[in-house]
Amino acid sequence: MDPTTLFSYERHVDSRALRGRTLLVTLGAFSDAGDAQQLIDDHLLNTLSSRVVGRLDMDQVYDYAGRRPEVSLQLDHFTDYEKPEILLHEVTALDGETFFLLTGPEPSFQWERVASALRIVVEQLGIERTLLLQGFPAPVPHTRELPVTRFAGDPDSISVRRTMPGTFRLRAPFTALLTMRLADGGHDVVGLTVHVPQYLHEMSYPDAAIALLGAITEEHGPEVPVDSLEAQAEPVREAIAAQLEAQPQLQEMVAGLEQRFDRMITSGAGAEVPTADAIAAEVEEYLAGFGADGTPQEPGEDGDDPAPSAG
Repeated sequence: MDPTTLFSYERHVDSRALRGRTLLVTLGAFSDAGDAQQLIDDHLLNTLSSRVVGRLDMDQVYDYAGRRPEVSLQLDHFTDYEKPEILLHEVTALDGETFFLLTGPEPSFQWERVASALRIVVEQLGIERTLLLQGFPAPVPHTRELPVTRFAGDPDSISVRRTMPGTFRLRAPFTALLTMRLADGGHDVVGLTVHVPQYLHEMSYPDAAIALLGAITEEHGPEVPVDSLEAQAEPVREAIAAQLEAQPQLQEMVAGLEQRFDRMITSGAGAEVPTADAIAAEVEEYLAGFGADGTPQEPGEDGDDPAPSAG
């Protein structure tokens, strides 16, 4: 099917006048750990000048029955229908640089056609570098700098070498296909994945978004101020610290993660780079410490139900 009919520019927009060096992509994937993508979207669109310049035809690519949008029923009528949208925003940084931001849920259908449509958009806008942003729940402590690993269509295009130390077989998100198809077309594309502490990944965690914004700068993307995110992060940090202080069991869990992180992730004198099997073992060991209800178990405690799987 013709990919050129899937994406359309807004009626008031002259697409010939649109130009930008960078495209940031926050499309949904497995999950939005720590609400990292949502926090970045809100931060960029609420602190910088922006406008919607284009969109995908959602009726062709979204599974409404599988992921039902929400709507409010007020007595005898419906309101506030949350229409799913994949939108292209033109954003102006504080230094005047124009870049683009692609937001929305992961497309359900026609992945190849969507990827082709987005490749055409990248070429029309003169995009030089596409950065894909995502949060991933991982066995890391919140007391250490959050790792941001990289992947790319061409590994040589990664500016800061922080890659996963091995080969992993996983269920593909759409962004994986998009990375490959943009690279096939000769376009520069780099993925940035922040590792969010597994015990915090279901809450809104501004430090995850801050880490991603720092990685964007490292990968030659636009510089974005983080003052408002820092303001959001401070009370979250204080709340986490208060919970730890009140629960010795959580302190023990975090201390264990710190030891594993320092041993396996950070690079020190004589430190060995962990293998994929070693990381998988660490993840399984960490998840085994949780009961079926998701709460940490006491050392030596065996729950009746098996621990949740990493999937």
